[in-house]
Amino acid sequence: MKQLINTEKTYGNEIFTSLTCAKEVISGKEFYDCRFESCDFNEAQFLNCEFNNCTFVACDLNNLNVKNSKFLEVEFLDCKIIGVNWTLAYWRGMLLAAPITFKRCMINSSTFYGLSLEKIIFEDCRSHYVDFRECNLSGANFSNSDLRESFFNNTNLTNANFKEAENYDINIKNNVIKNATFCRYEAIRLLSSLDINLID
Repeated sequence: MKQLINTEKTYGNEIFTSLTCAKEVISGKEFYDCRFESCDFNEAQFLNCEFNNCTFVACDLNNLNVKNSKFLEVEFLDCKIIGVNWTLAYWRGMLLAAPITFKRCMINSSTFYGLSLEKIIFEDCRSHYVDFRECNLSGANFSNSDLRESFFNNTNLTNANFKEAENYDINIKNNVIKNATFCRYEAIRLLSSLDINLID
């Protein structure tokens, strides 16, 4: 399978299982309706690639370089995707809401700085030290995710869903949270940005 990715330009309806592509460069490839299962893309480079309606399941994508690659209707399930700079991907002219979805993934130390990704899904994810500053994440789903030490500043979180999310630190004066959903017991964290004293 590794050799196959290196020789062909376009792949459709393929299932790739247990590929070992750590630190490899995958350039100029197009994948349509493909599925990647238990593949190792640790420190790999996806350069000028296109992934359309693809699914990654239980893959290692840590420190992946996504420079100038397109992701359209792509799902990441049970993947490790630590340290990825998503701002390097190709987002210009994207009209789709939620072009990528993360479920039960580890996305620590990644950045989405300044991106407009309405209705993006981060469901049941570990999202520590993730940069969401200057983003439009209206309608985003952060349900059941751990957002410890993640960064929100001038972020549009209108209608976002934080149901059962935890450890978020969102300054309500510096972010837009109109109609966002929070659990009562965690929503008290929103008050930490106000100059008030809380007592039991």
